Amino acid sequence: MSKILISGYYGFSNAGDEAMLTAIIGALRAERQDVEITVMSGKPEITAEKHGVNSIHRFNPLKIFKAMLSTDLLLSGGGSLLQDVTSKRSIIYYLSILLLAKLLGKKVMLYAQGIGPINSSVARILTKNVCRKADLITVRDDGSYDELLKMGLPSDRILVTADAVFSLLADRRDIGRQILLENGLEGDKPIIGIAVRHWTGEQRFMQVFADAAFKLRKQYNAYIVFVPLQFPADTNIAQEIALLMPDRTDTIILKEGYTTEEYVSLISNLDFLIGMRLHALVFSALAGVPFLAVSYDPKVDRFVKGMEGNVAGSIDKITSEDILRESARMWRQVPQKQNAKIQALREEAQKNAARAIALLPK
Repeated sequence: MSKILISGYYGFSNAGDEAMLTAIIGALRAERQDVEITVMSGKPEITAEKHGVNSIHRFNPLKIFKAMLSTDLLLSGGGSLLQDVTSKRSIIYYLSILLLAKLLGKKVMLYAQGIGPINSSVARILTKNVCRKADLITVRDDGSYDELLKMGLPSDRILVTADAVFSLLADRRDIGRQILLENGLEGDKPIIGIAVRHWTGEQRFMQVFADAAFKLRKQYNAYIVFVPLQFPADTNIAQEIALLMPDRTDTIILKEGYTTEEYVSLISNLDFLIGMRLHALVFSALAGVPFLAVSYDPKVDRFVKGMEGNVAGSIDKITSEDILRESARMWRQVPQKQNAKIQALREEAQKNAARAIALLPK
């Protein structure tokens, strides 16, 4: 039986990363059933149970070395692993995993990664030299492709594909509807979802979201639902925003984390979504729900550009007026070409798995 080892930001209750893992595993198994998958995780027991795979702790050097010795292929990704904005140490960690695999003579694939921002010149040199050793590099957007080119990687070594999550299906609304009912949503009012996260300058932007949410609820006679894609961190900031609202009538804060299927179903029930979280926007696109992005990272801008969607503004400058104006323009309007783009991205996401399987021993 062929063996695949997956490295990424897994086991940290981040819905976007868990959705990517769900999608990668599902896509690999759709291509080949008899493959043994091991995932490096922050909580290996939970990852093993949740995804039906083997799992080892991402910071256990001995287990990582043993797993690497016996694997046929290392997949690094998806997600924005190679960046130094959220942490200077994480990029060194992920590059070290890639380098170890090559030193042990293993096949290596960067799987639908989002590259950058990488600001440190030392980190850029390391990234270039390690990534040159990879057997296959696929990235999820043109911006990531451009970043690798700027670092000196040859263009014929990089394929622009799609975020792994696009291989998921969004065809069940009943699960999400039941969750909303259990959290107090009643009647047929429009539902506006908001997906926020902690970030620099939040004392300012919390008030911006509070003002916008209050006015949107009144303007559209809608429910406001705060959807936490990383629990409990996103719930905590949603609660702080809600406290700043003059009136919290018909405002719901979801107070637990959900499975990938539940998140996709939840967002399928929305009429509109305003999001900082990238994968809240991706889930919206998959479900055909109009979305408005608030950018905190180039990956958000790249995704929205690819979808021909709208960014209300960057998190350091956004105002409630920006959100209200763009919401009025986007209300219940799905960009015309989006469905065709989604289908093309679904096909590309599945091709990533086929390319990975092609690297395994025959």
